[in-house]
Amino acid sequence: MKPKEEYAGGVVYELGKGSWVFMYPSPGAGTNRASTAFWAVEDVATEVSELKKRGVVFEEYDGPGIKTVDSIATGGGAKTAWFKDSEGNIMAISQRI
Repeated sequence: MKPKEEYAGGVVYELGKGSWVFMYPSPGAGTNRASTAFWAVEDVATEVSELKKRGVVFEEYDGPGIKTVDSIATGGGAKTAWFKDSEGNIMAISQRI
């Protein structure tokens, strides 16, 4: 992520291949128990492996309707892995199958 511009109290970040994300400070950061953002990837297993090498810790789930194997859950037409950012927000990478 590269900061591109400050805008409306936040920052627009470039992510590559023309994609971008807008982020802003919030007093509610880290309180959402649902996924805050998803990134579409071509190979979720490769991305998980690469991110783990960089120190990213993935969430592991084992409950009704969702079970991760090697940090990846398969269901609903996708393979998805979740992790938290430094403020505790839940992020995800997902591959359609």
